[in-house]
Amino acid sequence: MTLIFIIEDNENLADGLAYFLKYLARYGTLIANSAELALDTLKKIETPDLILLDIKLPGMDGIDFLSRIHRDVKLKDLKVVIYTGLPEYKVREGLEERNIFVQHILQKPTSPAALVAIIEKELKQK
Repeated sequence: MTLIFIIEDNENLADGLAYFLKYLARYGTLIANSAELALDTLKKIETPDLILLDIKLPGMDGIDFLSRIHRDVKLKDLKVVIYTGLPEYKVREGLEERNIFVQHILQKPTSPAALVAIIEKELKQK
């Protein structure tokens, strides 16, 4: 089963996304409410197929998280979709400063159908 790792500090949103992705889109899901917890979890589990990542997280933000996984040989090729309340241009600026490329940045709120379409598109890319 395809595993989507949701990194989101808003518990209600994370639970809603997990429910939707699990029961309606038929993906396995895992949730972490901080980047630090996500990094620790990634050391202990099989690599997920995709990460759905918020940027504004307590402690380490999503861009710092991406910077860390891009330096890790095991994790650097993980597929990531950013799901944030921040304007896309601000996120892209932060990514460019660290020389990180992420194709899909979705702004909250996004319709469930649009979210699944982007996830499916990302999963199909090599």
